[in-house]
Amino acid sequence: MYNLSEAYRVIGSHYMSEVWHGRYAVAESNSERTFLTNELSDTLSCYTFTLVLQGSLLLESSGHTLSFKANDLYIYLPGFPVRIQSASADYRSIVLLVDEQATYETSAFRDLTRASFYPLIQYGIPKLSLQPADARRLELDIRALDNRIQYPTVFNDEVLEKLYSVFLLDLTSLQNSQLNPNKASSRTIEIFISFYALVRQYYVVHHDIGFYANQLHITTTYLSRIVKQTTGRTVVEYINQMLATEAMWLLHSSSLSIGQIAEHLHFASTASFDRFFLRMRGKLPKTVRTK
Repeated sequence: MYNLSEAYRVIGSHYMSEVWHGRYAVAESNSERTFLTNELSDTLSCYTFTLVLQGSLLLESSGHTLSFKANDLYIYLPGFPVRIQSASADYRSIVLLVDEQATYETSAFRDLTRASFYPLIQYGIPKLSLQPADARRLELDIRALDNRIQYPTVFNDEVLEKLYSVFLLDLTSLQNSQLNPNKASSRTIEIFISFYALVRQYYVVHHDIGFYANQLHITTTYLSRIVKQTTGRTVVEYINQMLATEAMWLLHSSSLSIGQIAEHLHFASTASFDRFFLRMRGKLPKTVRTK
């Protein structure tokens, strides 16, 4: 998967001034620039919040076709495939991107995970339609981050983290007032958020559901039900998708041999990795490496 800095090098190095230490970026997008997303050969290891200011956008996300108009917010989750299908000529948006690994280090991580997954848990799609005043509030939060990126001070890391926390708290507040709290219980949401935090950190080493259930002090059956209810996937399917995405990224971008990739991803052998990749991607790793 692409981290924030790697993604920017692919979609245009002249945009790198928008990135603060590879952690945060704020981008103004239009109908031309939004299609640069399709230049990426793999998924992003970033959380992305796209607030549509004008016009319309059509994209495909994890097999769903989603449409957006002014005051709609699209929340991109790390590792999920996305492709832009169309954008109106007058399309404009403001986009906040936050590197996933950098986020683990911040006090805002749990707020981020909660804010990111609420729409998916409640609606099954990563989209919120906001009132104009609410959309304007989030836009101002994002522009405050942009201002600090463009005009940094000596304590900019600390200031950006605080401003990011303000954005997440405002977003969560809007979600709480808009979403149906009865569709998913607070315990279900909290367990899934904890599972998500664990799996993003340990999926390379631990492929089995038992590890995550033990860490959360619940049964494997209960964890399976919650993950299936939330994402539409089983725990194994969820972990396998992440492993396949990481394997594809390493095959494309690293100099590691296929055997070294298999070892890095904790497969028992190169042969078992070959079988896994063939099942998940419909081809052998060597056919990807030779392209």
